[in-house]
Amino acid sequence: MNKRIKHFLIPLLCCLLLFTLAACGKNNAENNNNNSEEPKGAPARDTIKVAIGGDNGTLVPASISGGFVGVVRQYMEVLVDFKADGEPVWVLATDIEEVSTEKWIIHLREGVTFSNGNKFDANDVWFTFEYYLSDPMRSMFLSCFDLENSKIIDDYTIEVALSSYSIQQMGSLSQVYILDAESFDEDDFVMNPIGTGPYVVDEYVINSHLYMKANENYWGEKPKIKNLHYIILNEDAQVVNAIQSGMVDVAAIPAQDLEFVKTLTDYNVETYYTVFAPTVSFNLTQNSIMNNLDARLAVCHALDRQAIVDLVYFGNAEVLDYPVSMHCIDYEPDLGNLHPTYSIGKDVERAREHAEKAGLVGKDIVAITNGGSQYVAEAEILQANMREIGVNVIINNYDAASYFSVSQDPTAYDVALYAAASPQGLAVGLLYEYVLWGAAQYREGWPEYDRYIELGAAAVANPDPVSRKEMLREMSQMFVDAVPWYGICDMMQGVAIHKDLRGVEFWNSGGMRFVEWYWAE
Repeated sequence: MNKRIKHFLIPLLCCLLLFTLAACGKNNAENNNNNSEEPKGAPARDTIKVAIGGDNGTLVPASISGGFVGVVRQYMEVLVDFKADGEPVWVLATDIEEVSTEKWIIHLREGVTFSNGNKFDANDVWFTFEYYLSDPMRSMFLSCFDLENSKIIDDYTIEVALSSYSIQQMGSLSQVYILDAESFDEDDFVMNPIGTGPYVVDEYVINSHLYMKANENYWGEKPKIKNLHYIILNEDAQVVNAIQSGMVDVAAIPAQDLEFVKTLTDYNVETYYTVFAPTVSFNLTQNSIMNNLDARLAVCHALDRQAIVDLVYFGNAEVLDYPVSMHCIDYEPDLGNLHPTYSIGKDVERAREHAEKAGLVGKDIVAITNGGSQYVAEAEILQANMREIGVNVIINNYDAASYFSVSQDPTAYDVALYAAASPQGLAVGLLYEYVLWGAAQYREGWPEYDRYIELGAAAVANPDPVSRKEMLREMSQMFVDAVPWYGICDMMQGVAIHKDLRGVEFWNSGGMRFVEWYWAE
């Protein structure tokens, strides 16, 4: 019997998809000296100016991570999206029938065109599926799709065979941006993307700005504000100055400036917790001394996470008692503090004992970051903490565009400071998929790895929340015992929004769709 999909879990931006707005980073500041110049020819009330950081140097959606993720949904669209409360919103699909756990029927929206005038239909969706499945990292978003046994029924209907059931798959589908099969060229797309979104890219200067204008042929309700200008600011001080001077209308607020910005009369400040949690991720391959469990435990017990909360996030965060965010949908307090690394935390004597067992004392370890100011500061605190137990930390900071490739090189580092997040806001999916897709880093140095992956696969395929919780508890215990990464804190996110902007609504994990925003008269 057919059943209609009525509710999905909140999708957040997976793994590399973190904040819609980011104002972090100490790199590339020299490229931002002219960002204070007002864009020419755009009336102030016909434009939204948004501060953003972490430019990836490309507009290809599958190559974008971190803060720049938020720009993609302005010029491209997905089949289905979700509001902050988990309510599904049909975009390029009008419905998805769950015929069974092994089959979906996707019904597509008619009358849609791409920004180049090409008609949208099932061939574009099929092409997009093939494109995502052709790459090991992109394919994680369609991990249950079996295209070999799927088919196009007609121009606006696709039958999709599923290799297995997964509580993750619908949320992951909301991260798959539909491409124009006829015109897609990945090299040209870097600067000149083609999509079906409410805005089109007008001008992109890497590490300076990204200007968009309303898509006059948009299939849905037309943008109320014609121009959308992203101003790329990679320094915290630049962001605060831009807010104070009125240079931007919307900006993520650096944690240390949250209380100050709340005092500015021209802005409203929205705050919320996401399931985006900073972590120390370990390289478990034979290339790194972190292949040794005692070495990983030494780092965990040496790290002063409360100092990170106080000094990096200025109290706008909470120390984790779990490897991932305590705001995940399926997190419950009895999952917390399952290991001394969480229940005890910083303990210099324990850290020193583990370091001596691992032969870590007197050695150098390499820590990498994406250059974001918070991660650089976290690395510096780690460096000071490890010095207490006789271990030297070398910090290598990369730009946002380089970090991902470096993090995939098991010879390049020992620990990486970044963050973990889940497309569905589910701890079970996050703990499974991050480990599965990071196999090069996590398989070695973990005797129970195969059992863990087997259990994780069964858990995400289990529709029963009660038995899935028991699986999650077993996974959680295995995870904290092996410590492939160490959770630091849950962060509070703050966004400053000009008081005269209306229609403001947050979507998944604070995401914004500017098409619905407008200026008060």
